[in-house]
Amino acid sequence: MKIATCLAMEVVFCGVFCLAQTSPSTPAKKSVAQTPGYTVTVTEPANPISLESSIIVNLTVNNITNADISWRWRHETGEDLVYKAFHFMLKKDGREVETTLFHRKITGRQREGDPKEIDEGGTVLIAYPPGIMFTSKIDLRRLYEIIEPGQYTLEISRIAEDNKTVVHSNTVTLNIVP
Repeated sequence: MKIATCLAMEVVFCGVFCLAQTSPSTPAKKSVAQTPGYTVTVTEPANPISLESSIIVNLTVNNITNADISWRWRHETGEDLVYKAFHFMLKKDGREVETTLFHRKITGRQREGDPKEIDEGGTVLIAYPPGIMFTSKIDLRRLYEIIEPGQYTLEISRIAEDNKTVVHSNTVTLNIVP
């Protein structure tokens, strides 16, 4: 009799825990994939590009919504502002090209022996209306040690602050000749 009572108590006890772990009968909210409200476009210089010349690409960011977009910028001045706002990836033969000290500094990938600098300052929020938000010239030699001819591919990206998706630019091919 004691065994039957204990067994009955176990069944009731376990049943309560099983019910507590079942899903509610209300349908779950489906997450809607959010898309960022802007595009990033890179325009390369005319090919071929001389190994000895500057390698300047144009970066254009376009608000593709019907409303203002808030964009967080570092609270500082100068041309480094745009470099710090994006992630640059230049590849040759499928591998990232050797980075400069400046590139390692702005991406936090400093190596042993690189000078340590304190990155001070806050951020400021700027609202951009629909259309072209801004354009900027990017000097790839500030970011990469480009020392040999060949075909290079470049992609620029940024993490959208509102939904944490990565916004990728178009991929451009740079034909660098001796």
